[in-house]
Amino acid sequence: MLELIRRHPLAFFLALLMHLAILALMVFGLDWLNPPRPVKPAGPIVHATLVDTSQLQRRKEKKQAQKRLAAEKQKKLEEQRKAQARKQAEEKRRKEQETRRQQEKKKKAEQQRKEELRKKAEIEKKRKLALKKKEAEKKKKAELERQRKLKEKKRREEARKKAEEKRKAEAKKKAEAERKKKEIARRKAEAEKKRKAREAAERKAREAEMQAQWEAEKEGRERASVTAAIKRKVQNNWLRPPSSGNKGQEATVRVRLNEKGSVLLVQVVKSSGNAAFDRSVVTAVNKADPLPMPKSPRLISEFRDFTFIFRPTK
Repeated sequence: MLELIRRHPLAFFLALLMHLAILALMVFGLDWLNPPRPVKPAGPIVHATLVDTSQLQRRKEKKQAQKRLAAEKQKKLEEQRKAQARKQAEEKRRKEQETRRQQEKKKKAEQQRKEELRKKAEIEKKRKLALKKKEAEKKKKAELERQRKLKEKKRREEARKKAEEKRKAEAKKKAEAERKKKEIARRKAEAEKKRKAREAAERKAREAEMQAQWEAEKEGRERASVTAAIKRKVQNNWLRPPSSGNKGQEATVRVRLNEKGSVLLVQVVKSSGNAAFDRSVVTAVNKADPLPMPKSPRLISEFRDFTFIFRPTK
C-alpha cells in the first residue's frame, strides 16, 4: 500500500479528497434537507401548519439530485479505484514479467557464462595438450640438435687437432728454416759488424793519430811561438853588462810562472861563465814579467816550470 502511495501520490490525494467530500455531504446534507421540527409546547395547544407541496417536491428532487451526484462521485471514485487497481495490477504484472525476464536473462547469462567457461576449459585443455606436444617435440628436437652438435664438435675437434699438428709441423719447419736463415744473417751481420768495427777502429786510430799529430804539431808551433815570444820579451828587457866579455855567451835559465805568466822564480841552471852576464839575464826575465803564456791547458802546465837558453842577439 505504501509503495502504491509513493508511486502515485496525486491519485491517492484526489481519491482521499473525494471520499472526505462524500462523507461530509452525507453527514451535513441530510440535516440541511430536513429542517428542524418545531418544539411542541407543553399542554394541549394544537396548531395547524400549512405545507407547501411544491417546496417539498423541490426538496425531494434536490435530495435525489445530491444522491445521484454522490452516487456518480462514488461511481467515479470506484472507477478510479478500479483503474488504479488495474494500473497497479498491470504494474505488478509488468514487474513480475520484468523479474521473470531478468531471471531468464540472468539464467541465460549464467548458462552462457558456464558455456564460455566450458569452452575456455576445453580450449585451455587443448592448448595444454598442444603445448605438451610442442614441448615434447621441442625436447626431442633439442636432443637431436645436441647430438648433432656433439658429432660436429667432435669432427671439428679432430679436424682442429690435425690442422694443429700440421700447423705445428709447418711452423717447426718454418722456424728451423728461419733459424738457419737468421743464423746465416747473424753470422753475416757479425762479420759485417766486425769488419765495420775494425774499419772504424782503424779509421779512429788514423784519425786519433792524425789528431795527435795535428795537436802535437799545433802544440809544437804554439810552444815554439811562446818560447820565441818569451825570448823576445826577455831580449827586449835585457841590457848587456860592460864586463860581459865576448858576444857569443849564453846561459840556460829555469823559470817558474803562475797561470797568468807572472814570474815566481828565475834560476840560472847553466852559467855562461860570466857572473855579470848571468845576473843580467835574471834581471831581464824579471823585468819582462808577466811572460807570454800559451792557450793550451796542457802547455800552460808545461810553461809554469820551463828551461830555456838565452843567447843575446845584440
